Amino acid sequence: MRRLAQAEQVPEELQTELALGMIQAHLQLQEQILHWLQHGVTTPIDTAVQPEPAPAPPPSAMKQPIASGPALSEFLPNFIDLMQSTDGWTGQTLAQNRASYRMFIEICGDRPVQSYTRRDTAAFYDVVRKLPKLYSKARAWRALSLAEIVNSTEGAEVERIQMKTLKRHFSALGRLFAHLKERGEYDGENPAHGFEFPGTKGKANQKRDMWQGVKLTRLFSSPVWTGCKSASRRSLPGKLIIKDEKYWLPLLGLYHGNRLEEFAQLRREDIKEEDGLWFFDINDEGDKQLKNEQSKRQVPLHPEVRALGFLDYVREVAPSDGDLVFPGLRPSGPDNKLGYLFTKWWSRYRRGIGLYEKGLDYHSFRHGVSTKLYAAHVPDAYVDVLTGHEGQGIGRKVYLKGLPLNELYAAICKVEWPEVELKGDEND
Repeated sequence: MRRLAQAEQVPEELQTELALGMIQAHLQLQEQILHWLQHGVTTPIDTAVQPEPAPAPPPSAMKQPIASGPALSEFLPNFIDLMQSTDGWTGQTLAQNRASYRMFIEICGDRPVQSYTRRDTAAFYDVVRKLPKLYSKARAWRALSLAEIVNSTEGAEVERIQMKTLKRHFSALGRLFAHLKERGEYDGENPAHGFEFPGTKGKANQKRDMWQGVKLTRLFSSPVWTGCKSASRRSLPGKLIIKDEKYWLPLLGLYHGNRLEEFAQLRREDIKEEDGLWFFDINDEGDKQLKNEQSKRQVPLHPEVRALGFLDYVREVAPSDGDLVFPGLRPSGPDNKLGYLFTKWWSRYRRGIGLYEKGLDYHSFRHGVSTKLYAAHVPDAYVDVLTGHEGQGIGRKVYLKGLPLNELYAAICKVEWPEVELKGDEND
């Protein structure tokens, strides 16, 4: 029956009725055969060839239930406002999700929400999957609709949108329809769920490399740490070592495994001392941004970074509370982050010294620190606190922040990089 329904393109909501009808017809046939066996054939059997029944109309021709109510676009402002206040949608996240909804309405129409089905999201999937990666930037496509862009580039040798981007669009749609279901505005299964996005699964450590070995030695033997030509020509060898954010942020990442923005936004009062141990107080006070609640933590200063003169640097550039530890950084980008322009420079610098490699970036330091901690048999709970990961289980989530600072210091000291040899100058 299922094969017949698929072959005839019978809608899913009518397949149960079709099955019951076929069973009823089968039973009637069996009753007639039994009657013939018991009483003989009492009426002539019509042997004339009967015309085949007309095929079921295609789904598009079947009458669809008429949905009424406000159009999808009327729900979006309130939903987006809710996400901004509860889920922290800002900057790039906000812009990306708005683009997802705008594209969905363009492809599927601005209709009453209950009228959307899985066929609509499937159509959205098919169009977006075929879009060129640079569809929104190329001048030749600016005047075309999304469907027209797909049609005009069919068969062309252009790079298409990545599956992870398509998955992000469906994540935005899924969150929207989940909200509509919660409010009773949409009945049925979430039409954005259940799609496959090949190539987006797999362990993180299979997707990102870590700085180690020869590459790590070459990186910290490059001009920023051994002597550059000038402040504007950091990738060229010279005699000038400038200890600013370009010098310190990679070192901090190497030994602490922080997210870039966590240290880019540090202020003088976030560098603290307790019982002789210096540590970073990672928080979201004021205008600072953190990824999640677990990002709030205390991270001991690694002795190698202290030996290189980091505390002297802090005292010089940020003498008072409120002073930025890296005053050369300026808020930029869609999320107004202090690390945005540094990321751009970091890519240019790695290209300039011949060490640029996709997947080997600032975040790779974070992967390296986690690897070192686990290799040294540091307990998972300590790794979670030091790196700002959320522990698994209620006990881990509730009690992690109470781990003693001296034990966290002992753990961070196990992060060792014999490939890196820099001259220290601090005597604290």
